[in-house]
Amino acid sequence: MKLYLDTCCWSRPCDKQSDPQIYKEAVAIIKIINQAQRKGFAIFGSITLEKEINENSDAELLVWTSNLYHETITEHAAYKKDVFDMWEPIAEAAGVKGWDIYHLCYAVSARVDYLLTVDKNFVKAAAKLRSGVKVINPLNFPLGGVI
Repeated sequence: MKLYLDTCCWSRPCDKQSDPQIYKEAVAIIKIINQAQRKGFAIFGSITLEKEINENSDAELLVWTSNLYHETITEHAAYKKDVFDMWEPIAEAAGVKGWDIYHLCYAVSARVDYLLTVDKNFVKAAAKLRSGVKVINPLNFPLGGVI
């Protein structure tokens, strides 16, 4: 199985855990990462993830998130011009916005099975697409994300 976590997922474990939804998502993300590592699933990173993580103005969060990301990813999704040329306008027309367009394009390029995000708008917009990538909240991950 191949996974791609967007930046929101990488930083979710550092978000304010007093909100029950945030807490559940943070626990699910850590469980998914642990399970993926145990089962040998590929966890993809990308230059877009690295750029977005590095934009964090909170130094402590930047270090924690960057360390988690670099210690966890097993492969880098490659930039494929033909995929980006095809999917950028389609994703944008469906309502995928900002960095999420690039996350989707990298996920399609890497042929991942699941792109995990805690962004409800991204999940909703991506559901309109037939990209071959399932864009879901970690709580809906079929192999143990639900707590």
